[in-house]
Amino acid sequence: MGILKFGSQIGQTVKNVGRMKTIVTVMAKHGLAEIAERIQLVKLIPGFSVKGDKEKEKLTLPERFRLSFEELGPSFVKLGQVLSTRPDLIPEEFAEEFKKLQDDVRPIEFKSIKHIVEEELARPVSELYKSFNEKPLAAASIAQVHEAELHDGTKVVVKVQRPGIDKLIDTDVSILFMIAGLVEKYIEETKTFNPKGIVEEFFKTLKKELDFVVEAGNMSRIRKNFEGHPEIIIPQVYRNLSSTKVLTLERLEGIRLSDKALLQEKGVDIQKLTHNGVQAFYKMVLVDGIFHGDLHAGNMFVLKDSKIGLIDFGIVGRLNQRTRDALGNMFLALVMEDYEALVYEYCEIGISTGRVDMDHFVKHVRELVEPYFGLPLKDINVGKMLMELTVVASQHNLKMSQDLMLVFKALVTIEGMGRSIDPDFDIVKEMGEFSKVLFKTRYDPEKLTREFTQLLRDSAGLLYMLPRQLKLILKRLTNDEWVTRIKIDDLKQYQETLMRGQQLLSLSIVIASIVLSSTVVLIFHKGPSLLGFSLFGVIGLGLAALLCFIFLISYFRK
Repeated sequence: MGILKFGSQIGQTVKNVGRMKTIVTVMAKHGLAEIAERIQLVKLIPGFSVKGDKEKEKLTLPERFRLSFEELGPSFVKLGQVLSTRPDLIPEEFAEEFKKLQDDVRPIEFKSIKHIVEEELARPVSELYKSFNEKPLAAASIAQVHEAELHDGTKVVVKVQRPGIDKLIDTDVSILFMIAGLVEKYIEETKTFNPKGIVEEFFKTLKKELDFVVEAGNMSRIRKNFEGHPEIIIPQVYRNLSSTKVLTLERLEGIRLSDKALLQEKGVDIQKLTHNGVQAFYKMVLVDGIFHGDLHAGNMFVLKDSKIGLIDFGIVGRLNQRTRDALGNMFLALVMEDYEALVYEYCEIGISTGRVDMDHFVKHVRELVEPYFGLPLKDINVGKMLMELTVVASQHNLKMSQDLMLVFKALVTIEGMGRSIDPDFDIVKEMGEFSKVLFKTRYDPEKLTREFTQLLRDSAGLLYMLPRQLKLILKRLTNDEWVTRIKIDDLKQYQETLMRGQQLLSLSIVIASIVLSSTVVLIFHKGPSLLGFSLFGVIGLGLAALLCFIFLISYFRK
């Protein structure tokens, strides 16, 4: 169901009065009653009144929203987590607070999990798996994971969607979209942040995460991209044991990347580990164009021989070739410490949402990056700097896509993890090393041939259409009834300026004529004189001076 359909079905939203009551009650409980009343949300619930919690109002507004989101469950927690990566869309203090949101839920009873698996795969669990651990390995808001074993002895994990989660999210998103409309209507200052657009973007992200078929496809594709790279392991997907709500994967056994003490105890080569991890990330982003969009310590394992295993591909980003090239140029600009080139590439990949004053934008960015000049590259927090650039860009009507924000967020996380286990970790140096791979990829003969072929095809199409288009244009130009409409911004001001220019020209001609004729009279006339000069000539020059004085006063008053 599309988000616009959600927004238009207010009748459906009204039917969800029970959920709306819960939302308003929780908002009031955490000191947000005034906001609920201000956006007229309470009026949509017949016979319902709300009392605010004065004690909770002592907390900051971002804290109150975070507590409300945590209590309201999966949809709101996910929304907060998505917003925490978008400091360009919401105030920074909210983004920082939403980073604290915890995906803490109680496990579902095994009988419910068993029912979903059997319903989705149309066979009893005992036929599908040799064994199935009833105790979950992990539980989250969207799904929970169980260990299992196939009949051939292969160890797997089974990710099962929580029962009814899709309907709950559908309900919550429809209500969120309606609330976003009320916020825009009654809180004027929020229009800048486009609440409806935020909910719509969130909905698209969440819908993909709810479909395990999409996740399976993403994993298979990324796994294929890393064939020939034995240091990176992507679990195999068992398609015959997977569906929209069930996902069966190869089980990876290793050490969490965040467990520094155990890594040292096992004698893991930390520098090799971080090198392999960052190089894999750059490959996904800059070469393959499809990358893991939720990289954190919980989704990364250290396997035997310092191999890295990646799990949980519910959120995946995609970048087209143009964006990959521009992003690669941005990273290379960082390596070269060429911050002006960084700004230029940033503008290239930004989405314009209005008029962009480039001079002002460049000045603003230069002020931001000045503190980084002269610093050793390993001391520069690249992810943080790119996030700050994003905020500046949004203030100048330049918006970054959701996928680019996933890249920047991943950089922040990777830098944090890398430096926590390796004090000498340098993500910019790693970029310099990857530039060799990037250069080979960009100038690969096969790729150049493909691009040249595309250029020839486009050029041939242009040459084929050009004569016809030129003929059409010439025909229109020679048509007596052809009319061209030109729109000029600030037309009234332009007309006033043009009128004043015409007046100035006319008066200048008059004054010049008077000065010229007066000068001739002044020199050659033999009549009455003043101080040895012709009286009429002096009067003429005086009149010209008076006209100039009057005109200048009236001109500058305007």
